[in-house]
Amino acid sequence: KARTNLFSLIKSANRDSTPVIIAGADDNRSVVLIGKRDYDALQETMNLIVNGQIQTTLSRKDDESVNLDEIDNE
Repeated sequence: KARTNLFSLIKSANRDSTPVIIAGADDNRSVVLIGKRDYDALQETMNLIVNGQIQTTLSRKDDESVNLDEIDNE
């Protein structure tokens, strides 16, 4: 059923940023479909956690001296 509606499922996952669970017979045959943008965000968050940078990043979230426009343009 997912194969028949794959384009629609991809469009929905990207539009809504909501994961789509494609259920198989059991968990070993099931998958989660997420948009690339959401996948990239998850990977970045995981890298921050693994590298021990998440606490530093979170502690700076309200730091007015950080110019997010400059960071985005790097």
